[in-house]
Amino acid sequence: MAGSNKQGNNCYILFLGFCFLTLTSFSQHDPDHDHQEHQTTHQHNNEISAAIGVVPLPSEDKVSGGIHLHYIRGIGKQKKFGIGIGLEYIIDEHKHYTVSTVFQYRIYKGWSLAYAPGMLILKEGNNYDLFLAHHIETAYEFELDWFHIGPVFEVGIEPLGVHFMGGVHLGVDF
Repeated sequence: MAGSNKQGNNCYILFLGFCFLTLTSFSQHDPDHDHQEHQTTHQHNNEISAAIGVVPLPSEDKVSGGIHLHYIRGIGKQKKFGIGIGLEYIIDEHKHYTVSTVFQYRIYKGWSLAYAPGMLILKEGNNYDLFLAHHIETAYEFELDWFHIGPVFEVGIEPLGVHFMGGVHLGVDF
């Protein structure tokens, strides 16, 4: 049991280090360039995105991979708010899927925050179990014309426990 706990602690340290390096590598900017860029918020109506990353699962004392896909429709003149649908898949033996409604707010420049309540779908053998789940995601996007990329961090709150994901957010605007 002690070896298992040590492995879990190493996973947390690796995960936090990955998140720190990802966020700091993308956070450097030139104030003069920053003043010219992002004077307005997103002006696109639609976004299709994927968050791909590392998912430590504390309740199972292991690390897995995960992907969160979503479509968001911008609302209002400046598109600061958005609503859409999301699908998350954690790659593990439970066939862990979450389908959710996504509510997004673009806080400042490329920084966004999303809340996604939904249904967790677990497949065990031939049975499917449904549970209420909540996800909170924050990302910082660097826009390259219609494409954007940046670091992402997500927290999932489910009956199985809390999980985290740190990784890269990739998206296409149209």
